Amino acid sequence: MTKLIYPTLDLFIYDLREGFGQTTQEIEHNRQQFMQKLPDTLDQTAFIQRDEKSFEPEYVELLDKRIEPLRLPENYPGDGYYYPVRLSDTYGLLLDGSLKETQFDDDLTWLKDLHALLKTQIKNQTGTLGQTWLFSAQLPYLPLDQYKTLAKRCYQALIPDALNTDTYPEHSDFLGGNLFEFWRYTGVATENHHILIIFYPDERAAKKGALFYPGWLRLWMYRHKMMWAYQQSRLLKKRLKEKAIEIQSCHQAISQHSTLPLDLKALQKTLYTAWEVLPRYTTDLSGLDDQTRTIEINLDNYDKRLNTLRKKAQQESLKLDQFSELVRNKYLRQVQKDHANLSPSLKLLENLIGYIQTMVAIEEEKRERAFQGTIATWGIGLAAGAIIASVSGQFPTDYHAYALTRPLNAFLADYLHLPVKWIVPSMSIILSISAAVIAGLVTKIVIGLRRR
Repeated sequence: MTKLIYPTLDLFIYDLREGFGQTTQEIEHNRQQFMQKLPDTLDQTAFIQRDEKSFEPEYVELLDKRIEPLRLPENYPGDGYYYPVRLSDTYGLLLDGSLKETQFDDDLTWLKDLHALLKTQIKNQTGTLGQTWLFSAQLPYLPLDQYKTLAKRCYQALIPDALNTDTYPEHSDFLGGNLFEFWRYTGVATENHHILIIFYPDERAAKKGALFYPGWLRLWMYRHKMMWAYQQSRLLKKRLKEKAIEIQSCHQAISQHSTLPLDLKALQKTLYTAWEVLPRYTTDLSGLDDQTRTIEINLDNYDKRLNTLRKKAQQESLKLDQFSELVRNKYLRQVQKDHANLSPSLKLLENLIGYIQTMVAIEEEKRERAFQGTIATWGIGLAAGAIIASVSGQFPTDYHAYALTRPLNAFLADYLHLPVKWIVPSMSIILSISAAVIAGLVTKIVIGLRRR
């Protein structure tokens, strides 16, 4: 049975304060969501004033007293505090709970209870970006294997449904003691498990380790931002792939309706679909590129902060870089590859829209020219017919004499049995129509020759 002296459990929890392009109302909603994790006695006015005092500050404590004590049950054998900060566009909260009495490792129920107590202090909420649990205690010397076994048991006490606990256990020497890191990526930021277990050799090392908390706050923020960005990239990729299917459907529709004669209605319907997809696809593709940059920036910051902590600890053996190597070699490359693979669909969509617009414009121009030609043809024909009709009005009014001297008139009278008084008007109509048709045909021939 091993004694754990002054066991302490810390929760580092992170919420996004201000996302790119968010409105004032959305930013205020983010702040209210974060403040719900703090005590009900919080002076909200003072909190907001400190929050808005600087523009994207690197590190600002949000309480005038720096910390706020936990609301613990009466006669509770321990203490703890809230320590909220603002880290540029992110809220960070350190929740600390300690037990004054020495505990033993034969039954870790006390650790489960401490874990549950801290969760109730934030009303069982989770961070929108992620969270990290850090358990530490002073422990007498043990062989490394025994430290590792105890660290696993502590991890399983904190995460009862933990699976594959051997996946990412990274060990580091830290301030003369032992640090173990366990984590599991589930695809959901609020369900990702990141646990650190630190066993200090003595009280002096434990007090020195407490000075690292501001550094841990920054380091884990960079970590969770990377995981959050990767998670966002998975959602964007899913939406982009769905839209890529729509783009392929547009391409197939164009191939189907591009044979002569063109189906303008079908092409215009495809054009409307492409127009609808274009802004959504462009926005999501740009968002995917933004996630790439978010991962790159925070990966660089993570590495720099880790090196700073190493120098502070005066130990190059402080690892914690297994995660950054995984991000660099897997997650970042995956997002970059996804962006490269999905970018050609945007160019295809733009080309499809340009092609449809060109085809529709050409077909409409043809129809417009044909309509104008028809108007010109029949306009000239009708004008010619009107002229003939006006001239024919000068024919003689002696219908009987006129009918006897004109063979066509006699034909109309003898064979069609038209009354003599109708012969002259009929001749005027026949001559007008004939003139209109002949003039129209001549005009059409001339227009056709000029367009060649």
